[in-house]
Amino acid sequence: MIVVSRGRSTAAPEQVWAVLSDVDAWPRWVPTVTSVARASGPDGTPTNPATAPGVGSVFEVVQSRLGRARWVVTEWEVGRSFTWVSWRPGVRSTATHRLRAEQGGTGIELGISWSGQGARVVRALVGRLTQRYTELELGALVATAEGRSDG
Repeated sequence: MIVVSRGRSTAAPEQVWAVLSDVDAWPRWVPTVTSVARASGPDGTPTNPATAPGVGSVFEVVQSRLGRARWVVTEWEVGRSFTWVSWRPGVRSTATHRLRAEQGGTGIELGISWSGQGARVVRALVGRLTQRYTELELGALVATAEGRSDG
């Protein structure tokens, strides 16, 4: 199962990207995120919150009802998209965040998929919650990028 939420913002792609790519600020505008902290990279080197995220950046993200997850950025295309992965025993979660320029705004797609031995169980346990969360996150992203507070 792949959970996907798609939407549109009247904000320019660079405005949406500025909000989306500032992962450290997510707890201020993403209603499902309790905290975000930079973590050590795969090689044990601490990541610097003062630097822009990119491939190899590691974040500890806490979400209500989902707990803490360690996300490693595997793809980072400035202004367009990023992908990160998180591992739990038997399950790999892959989350994508994509933007595309459209007439008068920005198309947005947020998705998550699971693979591995435990993927079926995870989908059964949190699939609907994850769909609800991605929809909330999409709405908050649009509102924040457009300068509204009704996210």
